[in-house]
Amino acid sequence: MSVRVMLAALAVVSVPIAVNGAEPQAQTQQQKVNKESRRTCTLRPEPGSRINTIRTCRNPAEVEAARQEQRRTIDRIQTNKVSFGR
Repeated sequence: MSVRVMLAALAVVSVPIAVNGAEPQAQTQQQKVNKESRRTCTLRPEPGSRINTIRTCRNPAEVEAARQEQRRTIDRIQTNKVSFGR
């Protein structure tokens, strides 16, 4: 009788563990999809105003494209810099 009770208790305990063990894999796949579609928002001050701000939201690909564009612009400006009399 005690063996049956032990087996029943084991079955009751192991089923939720097996079910919960399968869920994190599904959640990680969902998180990967969410990371790709996640948007990053930044606030920057509006020119000429002390109070107003401009909110810019971008996805990760747009953020990386903006960084590369900023780097290219800085490199272009620094390589074409002209010194006057120095």
